Amino acid sequence: MLPVWSHEAKTYRWPYATIALIGVNVLVFVFELSVGVRFAPFLQQWGLVPARVNSEVTVHNILTIGTAMFLHTGWLHLIGNMWFLYVFGDAVEDAFGWRWFLAIYLLSGFFANIAFMVGTSGSSIAAVGASGAIAGVLGASLALWPTARLKIPAIVLIFVILYMAYLFMVAIGMPSWSLGGPVIFVVSMFASIAWYAVGRQRRTGQGFMLSMLALWTLPAWIVLGFFFLSNLWSGALAVVNANYGAPVGWWAHIGGFVAGVALAKLIPNQAIALKKRAILG
Repeated sequence: MLPVWSHEAKTYRWPYATIALIGVNVLVFVFELSVGVRFAPFLQQWGLVPARVNSEVTVHNILTIGTAMFLHTGWLHLIGNMWFLYVFGDAVEDAFGWRWFLAIYLLSGFFANIAFMVGTSGSSIAAVGASGAIAGVLGASLALWPTARLKIPAIVLIFVILYMAYLFMVAIGMPSWSLGGPVIFVVSMFASIAWYAVGRQRRTGQGFMLSMLALWTLPAWIVLGFFFLSNLWSGALAVVNANYGAPVGWWAHIGGFVAGVALAKLIPNQAIALKKRAILG
């Protein structure tokens, strides 16, 4: 996912449900850490294991469809998910109210995990994380504000785009000699960063480092569309090769995102109106 720093559709009302969900996820993770050496077995027990659920329908196995969306594998996993929930959650909650927002979050998480079970029915790896439910919040945000402006740090955006381009070339089977290995990636990355920073410095008079710390503004349909399509591409590759990106729940992201878009269209809302302007303005 592109590193979004802020969302144009900000509101001034306190997002009670969003903050509460963040709090619950943090508390659950602290509890995970408290189990010590049983951390990995705990995730395996309460995470969603498609092969286990598909082989035997028990109360415990059904419960893991819900419990899995509140578990995380580490601090980076938790912080990344909670950041996106915070950036997008407040506006979506404001539009639907906290009750419907919770419904969108939980239902998106449910359908995300169902999609994961269908897409990886034989997997014995436990799926954990709130990303499926949060993907639903992203989908709902896109349905409400497709042209909203999202701000993204320039330097991180360049890293992500170049890294995704490199992974794409590897995925389609381009031979190593045509890629030039990691060298061409590193060189092109720094060349792109320097090109952008120098160009911005000439236009604005800012220094090199300030240029790289600037925020780019992109419409939501590009950022969130990239999120969806990249997951769809990776999910398709995972179907062909089960080892591709095994730790990532591509199909959970897809299922949650689609559920969020659909729910946003079905549930009445009072979304704030954005200023009229050019799509890429």
